[in-house]
Amino acid sequence: MDIYSIPPLFSSIALFLLFLMGIFKAKASALNLLFSLICLVGCLLNIDKTILTVIKDGETALKISRIDHIFLVFIIPLYLHFTIIATGYKRWYVVVKTFYIIAFFLIPLTQNKLYLTRARHFFFGYFAQSGPLFLIFGFFSTLSITISICLFIKNLREERIAERRTRIKYILLSFGLAAFVNHFDVIIMNGYELYPLGNFVFIPMSLFGYAVYRHDIMEWRIFLNKGLVFFTLFFISMGFFIGASSVLERLFFYPLKSSTPYVIAMAMTFLVIHFSKEKIQQFLMNVLQERLLKIRESIKDLSFEIMQLHNIQDIKNTIIRRLTEAFSLERCEIKMVTGLCGFESINVITEDDPLWQEGFRLSIPVYSKTHPGYILLGQRGDMGLYTKEDIEILSMLGNHVGLALDNAEAYKKIQDFSASLEKLVEERTKALIQSESLAAVGRLAAGVAHELNNPIASVMSTLEYYIDHTKEDDEIHGDLVFSLNELKRARDIVRSLLDASRQKEETKVLVDIHNPIEDALRILYNQYKNKKIRIEKVFDAEPSFIMGIPSRLCQVFINLIKNAIDAIGDKEGLIVIETSNINHEFIKCSIKDNGEGIESQFIKDIFKPFFTTKPQGKGIGLGLFIVYEIVTEHNGTIEVESQKGKGSTFILKFPAPYQ
Repeated sequence: MDIYSIPPLFSSIALFLLFLMGIFKAKASALNLLFSLICLVGCLLNIDKTILTVIKDGETALKISRIDHIFLVFIIPLYLHFTIIATGYKRWYVVVKTFYIIAFFLIPLTQNKLYLTRARHFFFGYFAQSGPLFLIFGFFSTLSITISICLFIKNLREERIAERRTRIKYILLSFGLAAFVNHFDVIIMNGYELYPLGNFVFIPMSLFGYAVYRHDIMEWRIFLNKGLVFFTLFFISMGFFIGASSVLERLFFYPLKSSTPYVIAMAMTFLVIHFSKEKIQQFLMNVLQERLLKIRESIKDLSFEIMQLHNIQDIKNTIIRRLTEAFSLERCEIKMVTGLCGFESINVITEDDPLWQEGFRLSIPVYSKTHPGYILLGQRGDMGLYTKEDIEILSMLGNHVGLALDNAEAYKKIQDFSASLEKLVEERTKALIQSESLAAVGRLAAGVAHELNNPIASVMSTLEYYIDHTKEDDEIHGDLVFSLNELKRARDIVRSLLDASRQKEETKVLVDIHNPIEDALRILYNQYKNKKIRIEKVFDAEPSFIMGIPSRLCQVFINLIKNAIDAIGDKEGLIVIETSNINHEFIKCSIKDNGEGIESQFIKDIFKPFFTTKPQGKGIGLGLFIVYEIVTEHNGTIEVESQKGKGSTFILKFPAPYQ
């Protein structure tokens, strides 16, 4: 056995293994059984070729070839029969039956001298030479192969499911390669001295077997690319080995007929392949996987781009657009869900999945804390499958998408918070300006009130003098008394303004709780005198003294009564102010209205600073906060009872040490 025996031997071994696999799976599929028979015929043919490379007798070589051709004629119907089952074109069964009859008719012809004339010796060994009758076999085998290839091409054009298209591509490619290398042997059978390419039939048949047995079929281009890399390295090493051994044998060892040149050539081949393998692989992969490299670069750019976006909808639109461009997708969609179940990997959608009917073929989970979901990819434009490499790249993209969505959501929250802060600062600035303005008006009012005290006192004194010096039955006497009473009311209002404006007063004194209430009512009189609001006072506290700061207490009642007036609005309403004693230890004061009331979820927040239920521009949220602070300063408590649409009641309790 020499180097020329290796390819047919390797083909026979590979085809025999495929035959055994077909027999093992034959019960499950007629397709597998037919494939195993095709492999068996191929195995016998390559055993014949292997023997012919080492045999020394031409007559024996011819007999072996004639025996092999008894089985080889059945390749005519087997190819077409296999094609019909694979494609489903059953109307061609008549042709298959005809081809089986022709194959049986050719069996006796194979033993005729006009079919195989002799076995000729070439540099690689013996090879049978064809006669006129061999043309019959050549014609029908070519016809069978041609029909089979045409049927597969037709089926490929009609098929719209990627998985089935991929299997057809495998078979079509392997048919084409097998037909080419086997028909190349006809050249040698006609006397031309070339090494038979048919000896390398294991290459297309291995691809053929992969298509038949592999149910979870990967993209055929990737498999082919890897196969081409392997066989390129194989042929380079074979060529280098043959060339090196021939040169060494002729230059140094030819007379000795030694095996030394083969050993040296083998060592040289190993070293050359070892040091050049990676560069050759890299070059071939760059050429053969240009599409994959472009997709990888596109996905990398997409991952970087979405990390720069801060709008969730922009991220979704960018992903859909870029993936559609990269894979020429028919459909692409991002589906949001409430949550993902545990750890999910990329899922190839099957025909029994509802998503298949919607046109989707691949589901990529997006793990996001805020926007979990799936990226759904439809059929690729080239009708190809998603490869293992595609899935690995898309898996990384899914992680980046989840991170980008979380970042966008966080950015949105920060933006919203920043906007709310800006709005709050603007509102509080206006409130502080208004508060300062009110404080200035208050100081002005206090100054005016102080200045009014003297002229009011003078006028009152004059009126009292004339009242004392006029008779009661005089017409002017009644007018003087009325004027005096109005001046007294004006004096009381001025005094209330002065008491309310004395904010720097710190010393607590004995205060009748009813006095700051009356002062507050006088100050607020103009706000309710023209409304349909009735004020009812029930002062049952006796004694009614507490320790406090009059101006601060007046401020408490001004805020509470004003809130009650605002709550009633323009409707007809009632405000009831009650005071009472509790166990001779406390004085209780309640201010009740039948206004709008407060919603229950807001009650816990009404005493917080800047919280308000009033419309924008009507309140700044400081009134009840100030009330709470003042009541707390006086060792008191304040509670609220309210129901939306029925009104509110504010209950104040102050310690009363002098009861």
